[in-house]
Amino acid sequence: MNRLVVVMLGLLFLAGPAGAAAQEHAASALPVAVTPAIAAQPAPAISRQIRTAVEASQRPRVLPALYVGAAALQGYDAYSTLAAIERGGVEANPLMRSIVENPALFIGVKAGVAAGSIYAAERLWRTNRKIAAVALMVASNSFMTYVAVRNTATLNRIGQ
Repeated sequence: MNRLVVVMLGLLFLAGPAGAAAQEHAASALPVAVTPAIAAQPAPAISRQIRTAVEASQRPRVLPALYVGAAALQGYDAYSTLAAIERGGVEANPLMRSIVENPALFIGVKAGVAAGSIYAAERLWRTNRKIAAVALMVASNSFMTYVAVRNTATLNRIGQ
């Protein structure tokens, strides 16, 4: 059940804000063909709409939503990792094991990873690699959603 909640929250970060924003701001930067509620359409239609907006050099609403999702997912990863370690869990990533011992450093690293992925996507966007920018954030958030699900499962297993 908790896995489903985390997955759904991750999906909301990825898709939910785009649909809501499209309904609230009809006169936005997206072309008119893209502004209908995105969430109500099948995945290929969403992909075409994002590609259309990206190729038209207009920032799709989904990109800032993906930035917010990246920050939230990194924040949840920091929280859940530190909570699991406090309850006797062990960091699964060997590269992070020594960093997790210092919570302030760990939170700083997580903030840096979020900022770094956002910065990389923005650079891609500004250098006309717009589809790559969106793809980077989708891939990053997808991976972090997987990590969030695993962390939630670990917290449930060791007892919150």
